[in-house]
Amino acid sequence: MRKTVYIHVGYHKTATTFLQKSIYPKLTNEMTYLSRGEIQHYLYQIRHKKLSEKQILQLRSGIEEIAETEKPLLISYEGLSGNPMSMRKKIKDNLTILKDLRRIFPEESYDVHIIVGVRWQIELLTSLYVQYIHQGGYKQAPVVFEEWERLGVLDGYYYFHYLEQIKHLFGSNNYYLMQYERFRESEMRELTALLQYMGITEVPEYSAAKVNRSYGTMQLKAAQKMNYFFKTPFNPNAPIPTKRRLPLSRVLLQNRASFMLHYQRYYLPESLQQVLHAKYQDDNRLFSQYYGIDYTKTDM
Repeated sequence: MRKTVYIHVGYHKTATTFLQKSIYPKLTNEMTYLSRGEIQHYLYQIRHKKLSEKQILQLRSGIEEIAETEKPLLISYEGLSGNPMSMRKKIKDNLTILKDLRRIFPEESYDVHIIVGVRWQIELLTSLYVQYIHQGGYKQAPVVFEEWERLGVLDGYYYFHYLEQIKHLFGSNNYYLMQYERFRESEMRELTALLQYMGITEVPEYSAAKVNRSYGTMQLKAAQKMNYFFKTPFNPNAPIPTKRRLPLSRVLLQNRASFMLHYQRYYLPESLQQVLHAKYQDDNRLFSQYYGIDYTKTDM
């Protein structure tokens, strides 16, 4: 009998952190949830390494050893949909990661279901840029996006192509597609539908507190200027070292007083939005046609 495995691959900024902190840990009666912390070493290899057959076998046995149970297995890590913050010259793309997941969990032994959360690319990538600043980056958005384009990061957000690869590898009925915008409209409705797909009839009690709080326009601009002077992974040549490699701007700006003083939502420059819209337009037309989620509009 094949073991059932649910793998929530992300994307980033589609409520994955909320699910990992508020929902998935409470499903222990129905399934075995392996948190990122429990299998960090394995996730790093899957995300970054070119895997030999020997390494694939080691990953499989290692995960099975941790999750030694008959209950369905649940893994959730948004990094499995790509590495948007990579500073490497070449990154492992999300299609290769999917192929490696199929190798780790072969069809003859595992009934694998892939959970994918999507969000309009322009909003998702705006949020990722804000996170880049939050983590110590200082470069202007056009410069960062030019680097992401060169590294292949932006190619990971062709949703239609990605879903087609999932269906090809895991089966046409072995995926669940969650739209972030619908989740924001009705959190309980979408949670119920997701958990029912996983065979769970009731949504567990959870806190409605917001997990992540993004910088607004003022916080972002102030952090951008401050980050230029402080050493972080995104600015290793800066003159001032920082404790634990965290930017000082986060301490000063990521607090209630800062947001109460001035908060206005940040938007990417209009010219950059147009470039991104054009990049994904053809794939989004197919995505809308086949999956019923329309991201072809210029304003969502």
